[in-house]
Amino acid sequence: MKRTLIEEAKQNLRRLKMNDMADELDQALTDAGKNREGHLTFIARLVKKQVDALNNRSLERRIKKAGFPERLTFENFDWNFQPGLNIEYIKNLAQLDFIEKRQPLVILGKTGTGKEHLATAFGIEACKFGYRVAFYRAQDLLSQLYASLAFDTTEKIISDLIRHDLLILVGLGYIRPKSEYPSLFFDLVNACRKRVSLIITSSISFEEWGQIMGNSSVTNAIVDRLFDHAALINIRSGRSYRTEGPHAPNYSLENTDSNLKVLTETV
Repeated sequence: MKRTLIEEAKQNLRRLKMNDMADELDQALTDAGKNREGHLTFIARLVKKQVDALNNRSLERRIKKAGFPERLTFENFDWNFQPGLNIEYIKNLAQLDFIEKRQPLVILGKTGTGKEHLATAFGIEACKFGYRVAFYRAQDLLSQLYASLAFDTTEKIISDLIRHDLLILVGLGYIRPKSEYPSLFFDLVNACRKRVSLIITSSISFEEWGQIMGNSSVTNAIVDRLFDHAALINIRSGRSYRTEGPHAPNYSLENTDSNLKVLTETV
């Protein structure tokens, strides 16, 4: 009789789409008997199991929808490799008040210093807090906006982007410029202003953005809007994990005739 009631309870829970509670029921009953748990404790445990599972699935959906290429978190960031980072400052930013305030966050640093890792970690934390996040490589998004010009859909794409709570653009220093890029980027930044929080990573300084974009006046307007109330993480003097980390190949520096330093792999 008791087993029949348990099976009936499981079936009813599954009909109500509470599969996690149904899966937990046998173990919860066993533990309740061993620990002499009261009815409220027993029910609370079952409900928590269902809610935790629901939250985990929602988180996974948000992370997948955001489009992160890797699951890079603060927990798997090598803090010892970048001792110059202000960890307390980053921990404070990780509270995500800048998203609530719709502030931009700019992360500067040479190649391999962990810019994308930090940007992704902020994004995953935002997903945990229930924020809507979108991750793009700057080149990919600018190419998408450029292509939209031919179909007159630029405004719609930007409108869709600003429905997010956090928009992450990585690799601003690695774009193949087109004459339309500065105005497109300006339109995006302007649309996000005080509506969506932006995280931008760049391997070049602000002064060089105009050279990369090909239009200094528009780029200056972009920088003005970003840094009106932006937060900044500067690791431009940091070490490169790709060239100095534990899995880096053995490289040496050689000077070329043009006095440019290039990396040549040692054999």
